[in-house]
Amino acid sequence: MKITAKKVTPREKEVLGLLAKGMSYRSIATELGITAETVKKHLKNIYRKLKVSNKIEALIKFWFL
Repeated sequence: MKITAKKVTPREKEVLGLLAKGMSYRSIATELGITAETVKKHLKNIYRKLKVSNKIEALIKFWFL
């Protein structure tokens, strides 16, 4: 897992951190000064890198494995 997790960019880690706090895509976008569409693109990249299909799997795999 560590090798895959290293591929996640610092910005993607920010998005995951805010998602873990229960923030919505729109709230994350506002917090980071980006669009909700960009948040979705970051999450799509995260899912691909972590080989998961949803945000719950991404959070579990990234933070706990």
